[in-house]
Amino acid sequence: METTTVDLKQVLGAIIFAARQPMTMAAIRKVLQETAEADSEAASLYSGLKDAEIRECLNRIQSECEGAMLGVHLVESAEGFRFQSDPAGGIWVRRMLNAGKPTRLSRPALETLAIIAYRQPISRAELEGVRGVAVDYVIRMLMEMQLIRIVGRSELPGRPMLYGTTALFLEHFGLKDVKELPGINELARMDAMRKKTDQAIAEGTSPASVSSNTPVESVIDAGVETGSSSGTSDAEEEFDEDEESDEEEDEEGDEEEEEEDEEEEK
Repeated sequence: METTTVDLKQVLGAIIFAARQPMTMAAIRKVLQETAEADSEAASLYSGLKDAEIRECLNRIQSECEGAMLGVHLVESAEGFRFQSDPAGGIWVRRMLNAGKPTRLSRPALETLAIIAYRQPISRAELEGVRGVAVDYVIRMLMEMQLIRIVGRSELPGRPMLYGTTALFLEHFGLKDVKELPGINELARMDAMRKKTDQAIAEGTSPASVSSNTPVESVIDAGVETGSSSGTSDAEEEFDEDEESDEEEDEEGDEEEEEEDEEEEK
């Protein structure tokens, strides 16, 4: 069989389509290298490809699949590259697979999942402290759905279990890494402030006015819905500036009154 005219797009597309699991860049390079060593001279053409060259070709495949509207997309998940069906054809695919209606997370489940995603690793007690309600049932349901897992144990008394998200969570929400969660940097800053406050309280010093727990509404708004939030709102900044200007005006008024009193005494 003639292989000299096989384009790299054909090779990569065939590899990813035939794979039983998503293919990482390392796995793709391994297939290309092993094929070049064991098969033919034609295959050696792609044996020394760099990650950037492979990714460029994969990007072209993604663009062509989307442009041709074939009902399939090449996507990169947390576990690697794979082909998946177009969401626009979801109702027909579910009918064919007899999958029924898609599973939807309830509001409490979404809130709990958002807190775990942004604050992981996190214990059940910390979750309940943020949400203000018991989360045993929700945690069990999320674990059954394989969206969260036990990632270790805390050093606190009793060594409570710590929870974190799974690869299926990233795949479900179309993320390659938890760092892609919207607003993650802002939440990390808020967590750092909370830890400083807790440390200051433990040492008996007077901490700044910082909430020890981030309300669940802030987690949802900062991450799931809006994607970002500022530590200080524009209104708060304007209020602070107005307060400072008012204080300066009061000081100037007091100085003028003192000067007038001195002149009257003279």
